[in-house]
Amino acid sequence: MGRRLNNTLLNIMKKTVLLFCGLPERWVKTGLVVVLLLTGFAGSLLARPTHGENPLKRSISLTVSNQPIETVLQQVERAADVTFAYSYEIIRADRRVSLNVRNERLGTILSTLLDPISIRYEVVGNRMIVLKKKLPEPEGVKSGSANSALNRPEQLSTEASEPQAIDKTISGQVVDEKNQPMPAVNVVLKGTTTGSTTDGDGKYRINVPDNGGTLQFSFIGYLTQEVVIGNRSTINVTLAVDDKTLSEVVVVGYGTQKKADLTGAVSTISSKDISRLPVSGIDQALQGKAAGVRVTQSTGAPGEGVAVRIRGVGTINDNSPLFVIDGVPTKDAFNVLNPTDIESMSVLKDASSSAIYGARAANGVIVVTTKRGKNGAPRIAFNSYTGVQQHGHLIPMANTADYVRIFNESVVNDNVGVDNPSLQRKSIPADAQLADTDWQKAIFRPAMIQNYQLSISGGNEKSHYLLSGNYFDQKGIILNSGYKRYGLRTSVDTDIAGKVKVGTNLNLTFSDRDIVGSSGDGYGGNGGSVVRYALFHSPAVPIYDQNGNYVDLPSNPGLYGDGYNPVGLANKQDNKERQYRVFGNLFAEWQIVKNLRFRSDGGMDINIINHKIFNENWGTNGRINSPATLVNQVGLISTLNWNNTLTYSRVLNDVHELSVLAGTEAIHNVNRTIGGSDRNYIDQVENLRYLGRGIDPTGKTSFEGDSRWALFSLFGRVNYTYNSKYLFSANIRRDGSSRFSQQNRYGTFFSGSAGWNIDQEAFFKPLANVISQLKIRASVGQLGNQDIGNYPFASIVGGGYNYPLGDPQQNVPGYTIVSRGNTNVKWESATQTDIGLETGFLDNKIQLTADYFIKTTSDMLIPVPVPKSGGAAGAPYVNAGKVENRGIELDLIYRDKKGAFSYDFTANASFIKNKVLSLSDGRPVPGGRIDNGVYATLTEPGYPIGSFYLLQQDGIFQSEADIFTSAFQGNTIRPGDVKFKDVNGDGLINDKDRTHVGSPIPTLLYGLTANLAWKGFDLSAFFQGVSGNKIYYQVATDIEGFYRAFNITQRVVDDHWTGPGTSNTQPRVSWKGSANNKQPSTRFLEDGAYTRLKNLQIGYTLPQKVSKRFGSSSARVYVSGQNLLTFTKYPGLDPEMQTSNNVNNEPFKGDVAVGIDWGTYPSARIYMIGLNVNF
Repeated sequence: MGRRLNNTLLNIMKKTVLLFCGLPERWVKTGLVVVLLLTGFAGSLLARPTHGENPLKRSISLTVSNQPIETVLQQVERAADVTFAYSYEIIRADRRVSLNVRNERLGTILSTLLDPISIRYEVVGNRMIVLKKKLPEPEGVKSGSANSALNRPEQLSTEASEPQAIDKTISGQVVDEKNQPMPAVNVVLKGTTTGSTTDGDGKYRINVPDNGGTLQFSFIGYLTQEVVIGNRSTINVTLAVDDKTLSEVVVVGYGTQKKADLTGAVSTISSKDISRLPVSGIDQALQGKAAGVRVTQSTGAPGEGVAVRIRGVGTINDNSPLFVIDGVPTKDAFNVLNPTDIESMSVLKDASSSAIYGARAANGVIVVTTKRGKNGAPRIAFNSYTGVQQHGHLIPMANTADYVRIFNESVVNDNVGVDNPSLQRKSIPADAQLADTDWQKAIFRPAMIQNYQLSISGGNEKSHYLLSGNYFDQKGIILNSGYKRYGLRTSVDTDIAGKVKVGTNLNLTFSDRDIVGSSGDGYGGNGGSVVRYALFHSPAVPIYDQNGNYVDLPSNPGLYGDGYNPVGLANKQDNKERQYRVFGNLFAEWQIVKNLRFRSDGGMDINIINHKIFNENWGTNGRINSPATLVNQVGLISTLNWNNTLTYSRVLNDVHELSVLAGTEAIHNVNRTIGGSDRNYIDQVENLRYLGRGIDPTGKTSFEGDSRWALFSLFGRVNYTYNSKYLFSANIRRDGSSRFSQQNRYGTFFSGSAGWNIDQEAFFKPLANVISQLKIRASVGQLGNQDIGNYPFASIVGGGYNYPLGDPQQNVPGYTIVSRGNTNVKWESATQTDIGLETGFLDNKIQLTADYFIKTTSDMLIPVPVPKSGGAAGAPYVNAGKVENRGIELDLIYRDKKGAFSYDFTANASFIKNKVLSLSDGRPVPGGRIDNGVYATLTEPGYPIGSFYLLQQDGIFQSEADIFTSAFQGNTIRPGDVKFKDVNGDGLINDKDRTHVGSPIPTLLYGLTANLAWKGFDLSAFFQGVSGNKIYYQVATDIEGFYRAFNITQRVVDDHWTGPGTSNTQPRVSWKGSANNKQPSTRFLEDGAYTRLKNLQIGYTLPQKVSKRFGSSSARVYVSGQNLLTFTKYPGLDPEMQTSNNVNNEPFKGDVAVGIDWGTYPSARIYMIGLNVNF
């Protein structure tokens, strides 16, 4: 069965990859066989520890507090897969102890637990451990497990010990550095078996010989302290935390580094932080958690990705960071992993930390490390949540009564001076039988969300394994939208002969997404947005006619507007996207000699995407989407990478720490697309919607595309630390990319940095009680950006152009240059400077990190238009732009504990200023097309990228005299129309009066998290927000511009101008006045700042005695809410938005066109209940 399954998977994957990639078959077959063998090998590792292994060397992690020693021993049995045999009387089973260990050997743990109570242990076989005392043991040995073979007293050897004379008693208290009592501390008379433990108040009592000696105080995680007794009878002790347990290791490029030795700006997000945020994508878990990182949902639709920007927007091209997941790079990380599988994320923000990635590091790097198996018996973890979603804020819109009243008021306004009845607008009759439809509520719905994740992991000293499965299902809050994801992940590693380690990380994901058109999602476009139609569709139109069919285009659009029925549009367009993704790597690591290690990683990211759109022919008399159409396409994005690193690390004389890294990397990417379209389907049932069934021969089309690129790199890094005080680091990388011509194919990127741990200086010790940490660091370097499309140096020739050659009456097929190349195109480069300060106060109870940075992008690629006489339609790219981002980042952490109550607060804030320094010939770049030839943004020197460029509203004309004394706006202007500011003072309002009025890029980003815990209860609250940005409320030009018979907002109903002095913000209601009143201006520019309660979670961890009844080692239940509160002045559905589609495929999109709201799918408000169980 297993062989047949493996062969089936091999054939499917091999054919798929060969079909799209054109790779040699033997490469694919060999690679897949290795992957399947290593994955299958995980099953063998689920077995027990290696035969013959010494159980005392097994490492376990365990936390118990003030529990009977018998209970603790039972938990150690399960964690270490051993069996204890002991007597109740010997161990005093009701004695209470505490234990907090992480990856500690069993032998060390047993010594810590048993030495103070004069208990010895003896290993029998590879699983049995007998506990015994030096005095003769009593009869009636009890086995700690079901193994009754140990119940025979004759098997237990005994040893007699020489009793000591007891002459005096020593007592005292043990506290930690925060002066908190420490229970379960081991107190032992050095050189003897005499010992005791502290009680719940940290107090102890021990009998010692009259001649004194030395007491040893020990507790796992703390430094052991020895105190000479002398003549004292009371000894109080303060134990210090063992620094080795707090030497946090941070994952950086191609390795790890101690946080204390870092000279770069790196933010880390732990698995604990992620576990409190039930999100569907790993990039969403970054939001508000790291200073300088802006994470914005493109839309709130299920399965929608996010836009991540690190330290501002550096280019008009791609600003997305590079994700590196277990060593495999990707630009699309959304559906690679279930966030629960993440161990940590490191955000590499400055040149020092990210220069090792060279040409892909200009926008920052996010290194993701996944969870792996750990030593010990198999551990099973089950995590799940389920909940309900609903819409948040809805835009107050007019009901039918208000719609009719305002409509008829506009008729009166527009008929003034029109004497010809045939030219007059018609009013809605007072006796008209009209519906009263709330179209927003019609498209929104309550929707379920659920997530289930099950994993099993474990290992021993040689091998580790983890197998994890995930199912995620999110229905959309808008009809016919949703997202499902199925994931399987395996992680296996094993040591071979002690010096060689091999392993694999493999992620298999299938996702299925139902899409409805919404501004910003890349599918519905702006004109086809279901949300937009729901806003401007007249409430007087019903959803269904008397026959139960969707009412489509109104029979009288002059009275009741036009546009598709949004409910019908959502249900009658079948828009599906399915993704099949294989993501992972194989690695081998060889410890050549003691200080020299070689590692080789081979990674793959294969993503097959099928996007299929079927537009039904529907509506009264089949007037919509007539005839029915189908577009079906399949794409494959395949990225293979191979990197090799050689690392030399050495410590000399205990003061010189040196680490040298050298490596190579090769990446090959293939992007292939094939598809077609068909038209006029007689039978529209779902299982017959495929290409070839349309009966219109003129509607059949096909298309195919293929693009490839490759990268080869050499890189190196040197880290040096002197006496833990002085830190130095240097990185260099040379990249060669096929995206550039041969003369500019290679680029060199570098960084240098230094740091000073001032707190390690002798002169600083007197301040250590107050300032526990103080480090300054600085870095400078240059990074690159190659994500500017493929082959901009080459001119592109396209067909489909006909020319009259010879016979002027007969055209023949021809080709022409559709895009002209530029062989001088080279990398975009980003020069970064960073100065950082890291401080800790009161034993790091308070930690503050501050960074000041300047990031300057040079040689920004800009398409420069050429005259049509040049013979090419597309503009060539030139390196002609320069952009600067500078800012300050602050991270603050406050942690403390008062008895059973613990709490921590983390806050981060970033102040970032974006400015374009220069462009080619100073020529501005327009963006955000909102009408034919009309753009909402303009990128030019002196202003941010994508700055809004609009007319400025200067109130409302209150009278004819006001019109007469103001700049000329046209002959049709009447009192009640919008007045604009004459910026250039020429007495004429036109495009020359447009000016920069704000930016969609926030100048302030912030996040605040509060975590509270008391006994088994915990509470977490997470706030996130932005400020300083603007949103162009484009959909308001429809619902407040009074353009045609669209519905209107309640603020138009309440605040529109009806006479002198009645309003200075909302104009009169008039179709004729809309040409002036809906011009792109600050009338529709809104404040985009918001503060949102992103997550609130309350949990309870069951007592162990309760969870044990269900066979689990721990269990936690929680309730959680997302997007519960939003504080904003923005009147639209959701202030959190990133993108704006360009309806007509304008070349200037991305960050030059963000912050334009055509009617975006909003974020859902979610209420959930969850469960975390471990076995």
